[in-house]
Amino acid sequence: MNKQQHERLNQLRVLGRLLDSRFEGPMGVRFGLDGLVGLIPVVGDLVTSAMSLYIIGQAAALGCAPSTLVRMALNVMIENLIDMIPLVGNIFDFVWKSNLRNLALLESHLTAPTKVTWQSRVLVGFIALILMVFFIGTGYVAFKALLAVWSWMNLN
Repeated sequence: MNKQQHERLNQLRVLGRLLDSRFEGPMGVRFGLDGLVGLIPVVGDLVTSAMSLYIIGQAAALGCAPSTLVRMALNVMIENLIDMIPLVGNIFDFVWKSNLRNLALLESHLTAPTKVTWQSRVLVGFIALILMVFFIGTGYVAFKALLAVWSWMNLN
């Protein structure tokens, strides 16, 4: 890793910590601006999501493999999906810490790119397989339901 990459990584670490673990609460629980700003409806989540996407963009500029970038995006997506659930989403922001997860992936990629790329490809492939099975299953159930409705309509 050259000096410029190292400096950029350090800047991203500062941003990641600010978003996910800058402050210490009761019983030593660490939290960041992501959890605090996320308490502001709509705007808070947009701002913190933009910062999370900035980290992913910088990871791409540092040469992360597409599969690792997808994995990072999944971390942010999981956080944002659960964030849509009132109260539960706010609590989840304090626990999930997607930015620190993404920084760990970035650092791992910079030290062992082949290993992280392989692991990311396996995970992304597994998720794609699960989604494919889900969509095929959903299609099958919808088809059977339509057949049942069609059969019921013909009997009446």
